[in-house]
Amino acid sequence: MDIGRDLEKQLQSERDNDVRRTAYDSELRFYSLISSGDVNALKLYLEHRDINASGSTSGRKGILSNNSLNNEKYHAVVMTALISRFCIEAGMDIAVSYTLSDIFIRRVDEARSADEIGELCNTIAIEYCQRMSDLAKKQVVSRYVLLAIDYIRAHVQDNLTVEQVANALSVNTSYLSKLFKKDMGKSISEYIRDSKIEIAENMLRHLDDSSLEIANYLGFSSQSHFIQVFKKQTGLTPEEYRKQHYHKSWISDIDK
Repeated sequence: MDIGRDLEKQLQSERDNDVRRTAYDSELRFYSLISSGDVNALKLYLEHRDINASGSTSGRKGILSNNSLNNEKYHAVVMTALISRFCIEAGMDIAVSYTLSDIFIRRVDEARSADEIGELCNTIAIEYCQRMSDLAKKQVVSRYVLLAIDYIRAHVQDNLTVEQVANALSVNTSYLSKLFKKDMGKSISEYIRDSKIEIAENMLRHLDDSSLEIANYLGFSSQSHFIQVFKKQTGLTPEEYRKQHYHKSWISDIDK
């Protein structure tokens, strides 16, 4: 078996036919969205973009089987495996993530049409995302704190203030602040900051966005403010963090 020959033949065929695969950054954004637990953003993403079994929304899927149905199944299995690993890295219990993955992969195996597999892929993405959202709230007791966390997660890209969160929930700012501190062990401002920095870390690990692009995406007032907050929180500038952690994840752990 000459893998090198087969590889070059396939690459040549794709070049000749102007085949473009799904952008790597696009797939990472999809998986990161799920592991962040932002259910509302994920549902909006799925509503506006037709997701296929590989988790990609545009471009060509690799040919894993000459049988079209099996090809869809194999991509769904890969997608499920990647989601489970991203969620483990973000804090999901290993046993829960792997078992959930096993259950979904068996359902994919039993599927009898591409449409059924497509629906399953949406279900898998939302189920994992919802569990990651619940994970962040499982220690919370107060209903208002739960609502505040949901609101912050849904608006983490905005330049949020404590007053905005309280007004959105129609509750007194001082009361919500005390309640949040009691249940979460940190202030609302700290939680907003931590949520933004967590997303920024994920983007720096996996994407090529500049500090300015990340600052704008996460609603910081300026690039310099973002760098200042990031360094205070992590001890590193965004670029220093990227140099140390870029593309290091569960994949690199396996290689060690």
